[in-house]
Amino acid sequence: MATERVYSYFGYDGEIELPEEGVADCGGVPHYFWLREGSSTPEHGIYDLAPIDVILLDKVVEAEAIWRAWDLDYHAGKVELDSHPRRPGVNLRFANLIHEISAASSRLRADAFRRGAIFRPTQAYQVHASQFQGKRWPAPGLYSATLEVSWMNAWV
Repeated sequence: MATERVYSYFGYDGEIELPEEGVADCGGVPHYFWLREGSSTPEHGIYDLAPIDVILLDKVVEAEAIWRAWDLDYHAGKVELDSHPRRPGVNLRFANLIHEISAASSRLRADAFRRGAIFRPTQAYQVHASQFQGKRWPAPGLYSATLEVSWMNAWV
């Protein structure tokens, strides 16, 4: 089963939940995705997807870069949780990007189609994260999971 890139995701705990929404390639083209329903099978869900333009993709990539930079600093102990870019007044650029992404995604929903999906951490992330097993979180050098997805026409 082919896997595709996940650019960004929101609302994922890395263990039992599926990403609630985000941006990933589907057929090699960037799409916004929303979780429609989970499955009794871990990592499987049914999603609504809609293609996005390069302008929205650029905003998503920029917001993800801001988040990832903070995430690395947080795990390294350089910043506290109260400096999280989603906190009001902490990072105006991040807040504006999230607002613009949310508004654009709301407009896309009417054009969405449905697919089954399997989300997993990338192999590179699994190898990286394995060296931190048993260590207390946050751990310097650790970072939030990078994911990949396999889309299916059939329901999961």
